[in-house]
Amino acid sequence: MLNLPLGVNAPLNQSHCDIYIKNHQQLGSEIGLLWLVMDKERKAIISPAYLHENKDWGKFDPQNNRWQLDLDTLFKTHHAHTVQLIAYAYDTPNVNLPAIEISQFDIQINQEITYQFNSNERHVKASIILEIYERNGQYKVRALAENSSQHLSSFAERLQISLDARHPTIHESLQQGQQGQQPNSRPCPQAGETWTGTAFAIDRYHLLTCEHVIDGATIIGIRQQGQADRQAQVVLADEGSDTALLKVSEPLPSFIPIRELGYDLLGESVTTLGFPLTGLGSQLQVTRGNIAGLQGIGNDIRYLQFTAPIQPGSSGSPLLLPTGEVIGMVTHSISNAQNMNYATKSQLLLALVASAGLNVSDLPKNVSQSPLSTPQLTKQSKEALWLVGCQA
Repeated sequence: MLNLPLGVNAPLNQSHCDIYIKNHQQLGSEIGLLWLVMDKERKAIISPAYLHENKDWGKFDPQNNRWQLDLDTLFKTHHAHTVQLIAYAYDTPNVNLPAIEISQFDIQINQEITYQFNSNERHVKASIILEIYERNGQYKVRALAENSSQHLSSFAERLQISLDARHPTIHESLQQGQQGQQPNSRPCPQAGETWTGTAFAIDRYHLLTCEHVIDGATIIGIRQQGQADRQAQVVLADEGSDTALLKVSEPLPSFIPIRELGYDLLGESVTTLGFPLTGLGSQLQVTRGNIAGLQGIGNDIRYLQFTAPIQPGSSGSPLLLPTGEVIGMVTHSISNAQNMNYATKSQLLLALVASAGLNVSDLPKNVSQSPLSTPQLTKQSKEALWLVGCQA
């Protein structure tokens, strides 16, 4: 039996495809699966197949944890170009579920191919784990591990589609005419739960971070070595761009400028500063890389792709040009893929600031006239970086 390595494809010898999910006790109770059908532009063309919702081309057998796919119907009748299998943690506030994460799947395809999906990241809430496509009359399967630390709703936004992350019991209640929850709502963190991220100051009283960092927090604090801890308030947050503007009452010691005008960034050197993996220490960490792409997953124009290494806790870190300007804010990455990291573009950061009523033209513009080295960038910018601590 062929063991399929990550990123590798293998031919499927028949159009009727049986896919077994082996030894997974959480499936259907805490973890969901869906098949997403897309065209050449990576846009959804028909409704997805969920565990609880059979299609003419695919149905799930819960007794055997088996998907049965009719690839001819899918690709010839529905004109699919690619179909992807997505695993996700159910996202339902009114169902008492623990904090579930995507970690491992043992998959067997047609009794011929196996794939052991393992996430090396923590806090993975959704992941594309397989895709099937057709080339020159031959069906093929590829092993993937494109992870997101956000729930399916935010993951879907990057793919520019709408997906339903509700628990199957919600669908049952809707079918019985009972009041259900709206799809794609995030679960509320449990009382007392804490987590961290990164923020950076843009003027004397305001900071930017990711929306998913502060979502669900009742208390938000910021910390910097040598400074007194401060409490921050959310001025405005936007889930679509994953951006949030914070405000503090005491003036901040330093801030960094946001680049207003764009130019050809592809290949440009960038530096990130942030507070990843705070369980291992709360020191500011610096990494370097390049702009690798001008769009995100699924050609999402909201994001830049960059290669500077990041870790959990880096969310909200600024992506700095050699001039010291912010060109983006770190939001997410794809695990098991080398340095495929993404940042919200500076244009969206400025749009959030303007929407909050601040005059963008009044923001500080302490821009270096010549390229700065990494040590110079770090020295100039580090006092504008803050560890964000949140509690539900």
